[in-house]
Amino acid sequence: MALDIRRFFSTTLLGGYGLLVLGLPLAGLGYALLGSLGLAGPLAAGFTPRYWLALGANAGLLYSALFSTWVALVSVGVSVALALSLVLRAQPTLRRWPLPGLLYVPLLLPALVLAFCLFQLLSGAGWLARLSYGLEWIGSPADFPELVQDSAGLGIILAQVLLTFPFLTLLLQAIYQESRLDELRQLSSTLGASAGQFRGRVAVPLLLRRAAPTLLLNFIATLGAYDVPLLLGRPHPQMLSVFVATRQQFDLRELPMGYLAGFLVALGLLALIGILIKLTRRHAL
Repeated sequence: MALDIRRFFSTTLLGGYGLLVLGLPLAGLGYALLGSLGLAGPLAAGFTPRYWLALGANAGLLYSALFSTWVALVSVGVSVALALSLVLRAQPTLRRWPLPGLLYVPLLLPALVLAFCLFQLLSGAGWLARLSYGLEWIGSPADFPELVQDSAGLGIILAQVLLTFPFLTLLLQAIYQESRLDELRQLSSTLGASAGQFRGRVAVPLLLRRAAPTLLLNFIATLGAYDVPLLLGRPHPQMLSVFVATRQQFDLRELPMGYLAGFLVALGLLALIGILIKLTRRHAL
């Protein structure tokens, strides 16, 4: 009897979890697809391909995809480079207080809070601009360099690095200790390898390969980020999540376009996740 109850609860929990992570997203994708074809939603008036044709003639989604890819690649790349530098060159510091504790602090901040702090610090009317003007380094606060809401996405990249770099440092440090890289370093030194050769040929490939699934998930999460780009980004170009959301919030006539953009973005991210999972499994240790 106890075994049957256990089996019932496990089956129910697994079924509910499957419905949550598969059923609801698939239902949302189906509704978005129907809405983009004029078959669902407030503007449903029968099948029409005009929203697909209109989006094909509009380069906004492509620009958003390219801009999001740029921000995600640079953010994750800089975060990985900083984390590797600390893990491979500052082991004594990483093992002494307070640096290990300080790395947890940015992980406690919601993304929107960090973005708001950076906006107050780096915007043209922010603290650094007013301080620079007070010290007569610039002629007016408007002369302060554009570090947020800029065309290159520097503010978004900085926020994403501050959110990602501490986590990746803790992850790579755990892999470093678990893989006993200190012992491998001593062994390679005994065999005549230099410190640079050990880092470039042993440590970096091992750390990146073991951390590859997490790095890829961070890349996808940054690609679909919303809160930080909403506050620190420009109206154009927009990152993908902001592009999709604005098509669904401000103009009812653009709602089917928003459905279509959201459907294509979700489909693209799911395909990317599938490809990356296959690659990580193929090259996993």
